[in-house]
Amino acid sequence: MEHAWELVRRLTDHLDDHSTLPAEQRRVLQILKISEEAGEAAEAVIGALGQNPRKGFSHTWDDVQAEVCDVITTGMVALRRLTPDASAVFARHLARLAERDLGETSQPVPEPAPSPFAGTAPFYRRYRSGLPTPAAQLLARSVADIEEPTLLDLGSGTGQVPLALHTEFAQVDMVEPDAGMIAEAKRLLPYLEGPGQTVRLHHMKAEEFSPPSVTWRADLVTICRAFHWVNQDTLLRQLEEWTAPQATIAVMGDRSLWTLDNVWTKALRLLIQSFLGDDRRAGPGDMFNAHNRPYAEVLAESAFSDVQEYQFEEQREWTPYQVIGYLASTSYASRAVFGDQWHAFERQALRLLIEHCDEGTGLLTEDNIFTVLLAYRP
Repeated sequence: MEHAWELVRRLTDHLDDHSTLPAEQRRVLQILKISEEAGEAAEAVIGALGQNPRKGFSHTWDDVQAEVCDVITTGMVALRRLTPDASAVFARHLARLAERDLGETSQPVPEPAPSPFAGTAPFYRRYRSGLPTPAAQLLARSVADIEEPTLLDLGSGTGQVPLALHTEFAQVDMVEPDAGMIAEAKRLLPYLEGPGQTVRLHHMKAEEFSPPSVTWRADLVTICRAFHWVNQDTLLRQLEEWTAPQATIAVMGDRSLWTLDNVWTKALRLLIQSFLGDDRRAGPGDMFNAHNRPYAEVLAESAFSDVQEYQFEEQREWTPYQVIGYLASTSYASRAVFGDQWHAFERQALRLLIEHCDEGTGLLTEDNIFTVLLAYRP
């Protein structure tokens, strides 16, 4: 069901991108369209029963099924236009109906767990940078002497880390809690699985992962740009059981456009705050709670207390439209976070970014540092 709602989100965004009507008018017309689609379903039933005086048996029951699907899809798009939390609203409503009509025999419909990255997956796959080549080479060397090693990638997103490293591993296990990210990662499977390789996707939080067999052990665990989303102490204790004795834990990432000190990134952050408030968001309904302890310190107090730090300078160039795509991939400035304000923000952001582009290249430059922390058992 979550995959269906993700497709509805993408369809709605596509329709909105190609509409010149105000958001309020789009919502009203979408609700009116439900009646139109219901009328077509009724017409199909009459045709399937042969009760049309002029046309006789003009439809089949397959046609009726298709028209009913159109009614459902139109209603889902209408609900999505009313609220970015459409799937959760629908689940709660369905649970109330079950409670009312089924009484004690009803089974509660689980409410989808809120994701700070709701709706970001297509943008994440396209606009998030992958592993820098020197970082990928460093990680590959950590398993160079291991025969048929296993990679456990936690918080996989759409699969950037496995895409950079999969040729080095006989087994790859990708763990990701967001349904949209999992759907996008599935597209990578034909590119990740080679002869003698096994790639598995696990739709769950990192802390909820369970090894696929009693003998399974990870030789390399990667957590890229996701360590702040997990219960760090709990996860590190679990990794003691999930990893081989000589395993490497790699916690890595760089600064986001929210935290960078470039002139244009600071101006962009101020614009975001003018729409959403000063505090950094973490999805449509939450605020970001930063971890105050350095990751190296957290790792040093775990079973993997031998910690080595590597830094790789990165200079990236963006077009203004690529920056907008990147923002749509984040938890703090996604389309779901902005809601009806997205198009107004997008117009102002594009003007701001164009003003800050280099006159010679027409691009925006980002200077960043990609940090890799490698942790081992002493």
